[in-house]
Amino acid sequence: MNKVAIIVAGGIGSRMAADLPKQFLPIANEPLLFHTLRKFENLVDHLILVMHPEWISYWNDLIAKHSFNVKHTIVAGGQTRAQSVLNGLEHVENDCLVAIHDAARPTVTKELIDSTFKNAEKHGACIPVIDLKDSIREISEDGNSKAVNRSKFKSVQTPQTFQASILKAAFENKDYEKYTDDASLVEANGTPVFLIEGEEKNIKVTTASDLILVASFI
Repeated sequence: MNKVAIIVAGGIGSRMAADLPKQFLPIANEPLLFHTLRKFENLVDHLILVMHPEWISYWNDLIAKHSFNVKHTIVAGGQTRAQSVLNGLEHVENDCLVAIHDAARPTVTKELIDSTFKNAEKHGACIPVIDLKDSIREISEDGNSKAVNRSKFKSVQTPQTFQASILKAAFENKDYEKYTDDASLVEANGTPVFLIEGEEKNIKVTTASDLILVASFI
């Protein structure tokens, strides 16, 4: 089956006390997003970058400035992450595998990406997860809390990878916006999600300290 990756770049609100969205912040003298796209190069047949329309021109200027040559298709994103994924899916055929990945996870390995594709082909849906390290508490509606067993929970990463027909069918749910990720939507539509071991270094850059840590990995 052909393999497609949809890289979802944050929009107007995805900034870290900076003038630019975090996917454009420099790591090792290049925009963070360059590193992310390179991880999928030579692993997929089609690489789709979904980006807020306001930043597409800026992105094209960056490509020219750095002579960035990873082949990809640019698609205008929606107002939400789910809408952006749906916009990307319009460019994906039903009979292929599709990986949905956060632009702000530049340190994912090719091995993990490949593993999600192999397991999605076998199981229909596959996501990487890692164990929680800290103790966790559940907060009730009245503001009280109670300790819960962290061994019963996992932290979810991307890429979340699916048989494209399964993901497209799930997005036919008119309430797709209420699900926090693509795997939850697919699961609600009746497809079990297969879990594989993720990577500690597959960090999503959210804070300034994340950026420093990811830079050290790269």
